[in-house]
Amino acid sequence: MKLILVLIAALFFLSAPCVDNCLAAEEKDLSEIQTAIDRQDYAKAASLLDKAAAAGNAEAMYALGVLMLEGKGVKQDKTRAAQLFRQAAEKGDISAQYAYGAALASGTGVRRNYRDAVRWLTKAAEQGHAQAQYSLGYLYAYGRGVGKNEDTAMDWYGRAANQGLAEAQYSLGWLYLNSKGENQDDAKAAHWFSRAADQDHVKAQNNLAYMYAEGRGFPQDAAKAVQWYNRAADRGSAEAMYNLGLMYEQGRGVPQDYNKAVEYYRKSAEKNEAAAQYSLGVMYEQGTGVTRNLGEANRWYKLAAQNGDPNAKALLREQGTNVSRPEAKPAPKKTKHKKSASG
Repeated sequence: MKLILVLIAALFFLSAPCVDNCLAAEEKDLSEIQTAIDRQDYAKAASLLDKAAAAGNAEAMYALGVLMLEGKGVKQDKTRAAQLFRQAAEKGDISAQYAYGAALASGTGVRRNYRDAVRWLTKAAEQGHAQAQYSLGYLYAYGRGVGKNEDTAMDWYGRAANQGLAEAQYSLGWLYLNSKGENQDDAKAAHWFSRAADQDHVKAQNNLAYMYAEGRGFPQDAAKAVQWYNRAADRGSAEAMYNLGLMYEQGRGVPQDYNKAVEYYRKSAEKNEAAAQYSLGVMYEQGTGVTRNLGEANRWYKLAAQNGDPNAKALLREQGTNVSRPEAKPAPKKTKHKKSASG
């Protein structure tokens, strides 16, 4: 997963509650700013915030930085936004400490510096800022600016997860599922995927379905797997679409239906999901759920190989990249469900 530290979700849109919590200006100014925000008059809000920021108000610096970051009511200026975040962070504003740490980690308006990002995110995380806790967990999980440390990553993910942050719940579940050491725990993975899935976290929904399909952390339940795959697929998950195709092809949790299998493989393949591209190639080669067409099979195999599918690569190597055989042998089927990668 790319390092995206939720600058968008938590910072880009300045809502009314944020103003209530962030600004400590005089009541009149606060009331004017609040009214401007409520009316989405960001130009007026930016003007009022600029005055308060110039007077040294840290919360106003942070809020003005948010508007500048997105270009709401003021010309977008990511560099100036980062400067405002830093000024407010140095005055002790928790939201600004997170924002500046996130900017440093993502290189938004400032040169990327993971080590400094860790320092600022730690300040905010230790004061209970959930997004900072999640972001800090990510840096420890992947060894950015600090030594890679799974236990510390899980600690920070856990603090944010217990505050209800869906992204942290998903990432914590992913670590429990994929840990190579003593932290591996299917039951805990299933628990956190379930918590995040209930908040409509798409990757968590796909992985929760995976847990039901494979009987990991729960008793195996194909019908529940299909239910969660459907929810994730309806929200655009290419992995879930592929997995639904597999369920229809195998007749697990649903009546076997090769036409539906091809439908979902195609939807997923068109989103560049390599496993679905390979499986669609197999369906064309075998004439299962679709008219047999070796040219189409060849096309999908090549796309799958280009996107890194190991089965497609092996098949093309075996055939010297020429799949169009007069009498094609059945290609090996991909039988594993696909987990979403760490988010």
